[in-house]
Amino acid sequence: MVTVCTREFEGLGRGQARLLGMPNLPLAVVPHPIGGQSKATVEQFADSVVKRAVDILSSAASQKVDAL
Repeated sequence: MVTVCTREFEGLGRGQARLLGMPNLPLAVVPHPIGGQSKATVEQFADSVVKRAVDILSSAASQKVDAL
C-alpha cells in the first residue's frame, strides 16, 4: 500500500498513519500545490509519484519474497 500526498500534507499523512496503526506506511510525496500548475508540471509530478510508488511496492514485494 502506498499513500500519495503533497508535501504540505506529509506531516498530516504520517500522523494519520500512526493513529491508524500503520506508522511505516509509505508515502509518495509530490510538490505542493498541484492546483494552478501547468499540465506539463502536473504530468512531471505524476511521473515522479508513479516511479516512487512502483519503487515502494517493488521493495515491499521483494521483502515478502525474501521472507519466504
